[in-house]
Amino acid sequence: MASKVLKMKLWEDDQGGKWKKNVQEIEGEVLCVSQFTLLASTKKGNKPDFHKSAPPTKGKELYDHFISNVRKLYAEERVKDGVFQAMMDVGLVNDGPVGVDFSCIDEAVTIEIETNPPEMKNPSGFPDKPEFGDTFKGKVHKTFEMPASLLE
Repeated sequence: MASKVLKMKLWEDDQGGKWKKNVQEIEGEVLCVSQFTLLASTKKGNKPDFHKSAPPTKGKELYDHFISNVRKLYAEERVKDGVFQAMMDVGLVNDGPVGVDFSCIDEAVTIEIETNPPEMKNPSGFPDKPEFGDTFKGKVHKTFEMPASLLE
């Protein structure tokens, strides 16, 4: 998965051609932040259920392994990470209305890219703000499924 993250062509080239360059080609930085909350189930009740998440020690092992591989495959100083199990406020600026879904099942990486996200009618609650407009496009959806062999 580390290699796939680094090789995914998500940026445009100098002529404006979409999906032409990867993070290495643009000499960008990679920010890896652990998100155990991605495995929360919200099917029952009003609270997230984390029972299917890996135990913290296994989660840290997987997280450290992933970060290590990304750093090995790229320039170590360009790979930043968060603190595992820490409360963090992370800010980012998205580059376009695209959602990328990386999932890994039995070591095979599947990537889904949504380039035409559904329109949403003003969910912001700011109808008096013309800069927000009446219609918003876009959503962020990311999933990561751990192979069963890593949870043993």
